[in-house]
Amino acid sequence: MENYKKNLHLLKENNVYSEDMEHDACGVGIIASTEGKKSHRVVEYGIEALKAVWHRGAVDADGKTGDGAGIHVEIPKDFFIEKIEVTGHTHDNSEICVGMIFLPRNDYAAQESCKTIVESELTKNDFSIYGWRQVPVNPKVLGEKAFQTMPEIIQVLFKPHNPELTNKDLERKIYETRRKIENEAFKKSLNNFYICSLSSKSIIYKGMFLAEAISDFYLDLKDKRFVSRFAIFHQRFSTNTAPSWNLAQPFRAIAHNGEINTYRGNKNWMKVHEQEMNSPLFDDVENLKPVIQQGASDSAALDNVFELLNISGQPAPLAKLMLVPDAWSKKNKTLPKDHQQLFNFLNSTMEPWDGPAAIAGTDNEWVIAANDRNGLRPLRYVITKDKLLFAGSETGMIELNEKRILSKGRLGPGEIIGVRIEKGKVFTNKKIKDYLAKEYKHFNSQIIDLDDKLTISDEKNSFSGDDLRRRQYTFGISLEDLELILHPMAEDAKEATGSMGDDTPLAVLSDRYRPLYHFFRQNFSQVTNPPIDSLRENKVMSLKTRFGNLGNILNFDNLTKQNIYVLNSPILSNSQFEKFINFFW
Repeated sequence: MENYKKNLHLLKENNVYSEDMEHDACGVGIIASTEGKKSHRVVEYGIEALKAVWHRGAVDADGKTGDGAGIHVEIPKDFFIEKIEVTGHTHDNSEICVGMIFLPRNDYAAQESCKTIVESELTKNDFSIYGWRQVPVNPKVLGEKAFQTMPEIIQVLFKPHNPELTNKDLERKIYETRRKIENEAFKKSLNNFYICSLSSKSIIYKGMFLAEAISDFYLDLKDKRFVSRFAIFHQRFSTNTAPSWNLAQPFRAIAHNGEINTYRGNKNWMKVHEQEMNSPLFDDVENLKPVIQQGASDSAALDNVFELLNISGQPAPLAKLMLVPDAWSKKNKTLPKDHQQLFNFLNSTMEPWDGPAAIAGTDNEWVIAANDRNGLRPLRYVITKDKLLFAGSETGMIELNEKRILSKGRLGPGEIIGVRIEKGKVFTNKKIKDYLAKEYKHFNSQIIDLDDKLTISDEKNSFSGDDLRRRQYTFGISLEDLELILHPMAEDAKEATGSMGDDTPLAVLSDRYRPLYHFFRQNFSQVTNPPIDSLRENKVMSLKTRFGNLGNILNFDNLTKQNIYVLNSPILSNSQFEKFINFFW
């Protein structure tokens, strides 16, 4: 353990490793009952499917340490009633709440500090604690590195003091309490403290073992009383990053295969959104900040925002459309008008988290599998006569009798499939979007298309001759830029073609003047993705620019009262720019 910490510290000290560079590409999927019945079979299928996607995860040289694997299932009430009785308490039919927690191992003082924070916040927030439970595990199945970094794994069992506090209201209270606990632990620098899940609905078992070892490591999962209506599974492959127990997935709302290429911008925009956040649903919105926790990977950050939207009242399919939207703006002739209105509003509310992404997620009312707008991560599904939905990164994750299959297929770009857990009803992509468009038809925000008001007319040069050249030079435009980039654009009306290689010095190291924008560099994908061609993939590419989408993301009704201005491109001609200024000022 000490050697691992020392090596990680050296990597950080020499700027070889940074927590900000955490990305991953993995295997992901869901198993769900399509009739709303809990069974141990769903949990077993989830474990079996997880074992089948082992090849999507990395394996350490010791042959037993993985990048992370896990499963997310409903809390089995009968199982935990027995555990409550072991603590000396009697279950009184109130809601059973369970926290799955990682504590620093072999640091008993830190463990007690963590427990004290948990107990204190739960008690202050009107919860009654049954007690703590040591989760039975088998460390022998772990590799050397996984064992060195293994946390102390415990569960806290508790209930709401008010028996009338249930379902969404209870989950919201638990969420806010968890955020208080996390913020307090951060203040006290308890860095190895992590809450996998804290809920009255579901629980997460995960770690740095190989996928095939999950049920051998977590002995709970073999208990026949472990029943659930869904199972979300994930096998992690962390690219260019250091694996850790807390970054194993599933996270609390989603499991994610892929990466978010716009992560830095999304994180900064969320800081802006935090300033406007307000909701009577929470005791104090300040408890929820920062929404994206420090050191979070791109997947963990997406989960943080996804979970916040769920807790504030937005169902999982709607949160998906907000964060990982469809490519819809070029499909006006094929999409129903109510779908267009829904997408337009949602896209005007939140900046897209863009990148290759396959998502499995739940808000404990829905369980969904969904794809990004390009469909760059595979997701296949099967619905059986046994009333089960299987969806995941691979065909054949579970061996099924073809005669028992009702339907099967793959999710295309931007598509979703899901189950409403209580109703036990499957929703295909169109049904989900029809439902959301009808349910949220009041989302007809005042979206004003500025292109209709900024027509090009009487275009004039503002500068010419030496005056123009002096300004070009001051702005850092060289003769090479004029000849190799601007000339082809003016002559052929298209961008110049060149190699991706760039042998010019970094702006910060250059001896010559470099304009401000040279100091910003694009973050390219760390895994192999097909190249995006903006001409041939016009249907999924857009330059739409919006002004005014900085309202309160916790209150959609408030957002619908604000004007949102849209431009088809951020590039304006001189005459358009003049009209733009006159329009606003």
